[in-house]
Amino acid sequence: MIDPRRLRVLQAVAAHGSVAAAGGALHLSPPAVSQQLLALERETGASLIDRSGRQVALTVAGRLLAALGERIAAQLRQAERDLAELTGQAAGPVSIAAFQTVMNPLIAPALRALAAAHPAIQPAVTERYGPAAVAELRLGDLDIVLTEYDAASPPPAESGLALRHLAFDPYLLVIPPDWQVTVRSVRDLAGRPWVGGPPGTACDHALRRLAAEAGIAVPPGDVCVEFPSVLALVAAGRGAAIIPRLALAQPQVTVCAVPPLGGRHIAAWHQAGPPQPAPATATVLDALARAAQASRQAP
Repeated sequence: MIDPRRLRVLQAVAAHGSVAAAGGALHLSPPAVSQQLLALERETGASLIDRSGRQVALTVAGRLLAALGERIAAQLRQAERDLAELTGQAAGPVSIAAFQTVMNPLIAPALRALAAAHPAIQPAVTERYGPAAVAELRLGDLDIVLTEYDAASPPPAESGLALRHLAFDPYLLVIPPDWQVTVRSVRDLAGRPWVGGPPGTACDHALRRLAAEAGIAVPPGDVCVEFPSVLALVAAGRGAAIIPRLALAQPQVTVCAVPPLGGRHIAAWHQAGPPQPAPATATVLDALARAAQASRQAP
């Protein structure tokens, strides 16, 4: 029995021309790609990769299997569409990867709406984020991956994936409640400590950008993955922070009245290419978009 995830790895090698490029597209290491290919060769009993030259190339059998994989995937997607048209409803499992700050304003209302209007859809949510989640999307283990990016940066691009915008989440500047300082801009916090996010996150980008615009340095300080941790440390006096508005659940910190700081975009990765997304996935994306619209209109 051919593992469809390994078939996707073979298709990536065919599309990108090398193990290294396929690994980059799938967010897998080259050794991990090679292991998947070896396992696929054991499953099929055929030599799929020509390793005689300096560069890896697909054999005739490898090219045949990769092309068949593309056709099979397209036929399955079309079958889902045809069935949805015949029955008048989308159905089936949809796996969603999301992060902490979108669970309450987006994921929860979308799931409630889906349960009421589309009971045949079976969404499953996992709290996951970043390249590992994107790799699982490429391999078919996930259908939707929510992501974020600083609105001052261009939208991220991933080969073979589409990005659907869901919401704009403005940034807030928060400081410890016992800081005796009037803050009119980020510049007024020069020399003070900050609580930041991991490198590469939207709020890390925002903090670096705003500090550069204000001409101040951001000294090394506390780094937190989740915003409740950031807020706890700000409330404890550890430093100021840039957070998205959706993260401000219990304001035990001082929110500074400063000019707009920009924000982050919340978006959803999904498979691209006709006929994508599948009906159930498209229905879930629509529900997420409606939940995002409702969150913008909430007071």
